[in-house]
Amino acid sequence: MNERIVCLDIGDARIGVAVSDMTRLIATPIDTIYRVGWGPDTKQVAAICAQYDTTQVLAGWPLNMDGTAGFQSEKVKNFCAQLEKAGLTVYYQDERLTTVTATNALIEGNMHRAERKHNVDKVAAAVILQQWLDTQRNLAQQQQEETKMDENIIELIDDETGESVQFLHLATLMHEDKEYIAVTDAAEDDEECGVFFMEIITEGEEDSYSPVEDEALQDVLFEQFVALMDEDDDE
Repeated sequence: MNERIVCLDIGDARIGVAVSDMTRLIATPIDTIYRVGWGPDTKQVAAICAQYDTTQVLAGWPLNMDGTAGFQSEKVKNFCAQLEKAGLTVYYQDERLTTVTATNALIEGNMHRAERKHNVDKVAAAVILQQWLDTQRNLAQQQQEETKMDENIIELIDDETGESVQFLHLATLMHEDKEYIAVTDAAEDDEECGVFFMEIITEGEEDSYSPVEDEALQDVLFEQFVALMDEDDDE
């Protein structure tokens, strides 16, 4: 189970606060801290983190529209240094236009101006946190896909050139008590790649691969491969 993460939208007068759920899927606005000074503000943030049993903090990073860090970024960084001294771990997320997004969301919710002023900072913190959560989840999925692909890579040596060639393993097939693999060139784009078949030859504890050159056998293996892919699609 993941640790929650508390997000801060740090301004000069107020700090909007949001928190994730335990699965780090959903961001929820929870509070607005009205600033007094570094010491009291740090204690309030630490108390909120303790309430949600976390030491993880995400801070909105107020970059300029051209992506550069300005004076406000330095103030946020200095305050976050105080949080780190209090034992919290701080991450940063680009917060450009999040206040605008939060304000528009409150307007669409028919919230009056006075209420918007009180709520906009914590809603902005929730927007920042949700962006971060979505990004982290997408990165994790991408890494899983890359890991899965790496596990399916077969590296062979070209007998003519002596160079290493990588193939992506697509399926393992059986025909007349012999085992074959369907592979494609790992370097080719999905739309351009073709399917190749190789016989698995076991010698002792090691396997070697021999390309299937018989066209009739290639046709049989291809039909079997297509049927297997159709079964996977149906599932």
